[in-house]
Amino acid sequence: MAGIVLRKTGVVLLTILKWILQAVLVALKLVLGLAKLFLLLLALVMRIVLTMAGVSAGRR
Repeated sequence: MAGIVLRKTGVVLLTILKWILQAVLVALKLVLGLAKLFLLLLALVMRIVLTMAGVSAGRR
């Protein structure tokens, strides 16, 4: 009887741990996706700024 209770408790704990790990992985993927988007936008803005600075420096 005690073995069955311990086994069921272990299964429940492992299931909860699996859900927590899946949530952490999804959150990590979201954070990395946002960081990638931020870096792409930063690169785009910097390219535009450098292009504008190059054009204005070339006219002098």
